[in-house]
Amino acid sequence: MQNEAELLWKFYQEHCTWERHHEQQRTSVTNLFLAVAAAVLGVVTLDRELSSADLPLTIFLIVQGFFGSVFVAKHYEVFSMHQSRAGQYREALDSMYPAAGVLSRRRKADEDNSARFPHLHRLRLNRFWVGLHVLIALFGAVLTGIILARLFN
Repeated sequence: MQNEAELLWKFYQEHCTWERHHEQQRTSVTNLFLAVAAAVLGVVTLDRELSSADLPLTIFLIVQGFFGSVFVAKHYEVFSMHQSRAGQYREALDSMYPAAGVLSRRRKADEDNSARFPHLHRLRLNRFWVGLHVLIALFGAVLTGIILARLFN
């Protein structure tokens, strides 16, 4: 039974490591995309005038924002898969060592956290990550719309 528990623990740790990896990837890509978007917006607004010359850059913002939102959503999906697998191993360990109360301690900690943060605990962090990239796409869409409206008026 000890060897089985060690094996489950190693699998649990491996999936927790993969969870952290995907969170770090999501953070790195978002930081890079925000920096690129800021630079593009800086170039677009450098002359304090929106013109047809800015159109490729504003369209780029739309594409980048869309790609970024799909990319971070995919990372969340893979993160969730690893989280689910780790949970399965945690449940197996809990059934092997019920006196340790692994799951009951986790539930208690979750309840305590929900009580401390009654509104925030309902918000899903993934939506903020995706939302940042959607905002980039929206900035691009608004600027593109302004340019096109000026061109056809």
